[in-house]
Amino acid sequence: MVGFFVWELVKITVTVAMLFAAPRLVSGLNWLALLAGFVVTMKVVWVALLFRPKRQRTA
Repeated sequence: MVGFFVWELVKITVTVAMLFAAPRLVSGLNWLALLAGFVVTMKVVWVALLFRPKRQRTA
């Protein structure tokens, strides 16, 4: 479980770093598209959890 939180922190840190770097690296930046991509990045882990295989219960 700790590994999950560590990688989530890494994901958030990299995403925020890219948000700060984007105006310098991309001319004609579309902020709406950038923020939509940011939201999708933050929520994608829930999609992965929805599609994971179900564990069978053992008696």
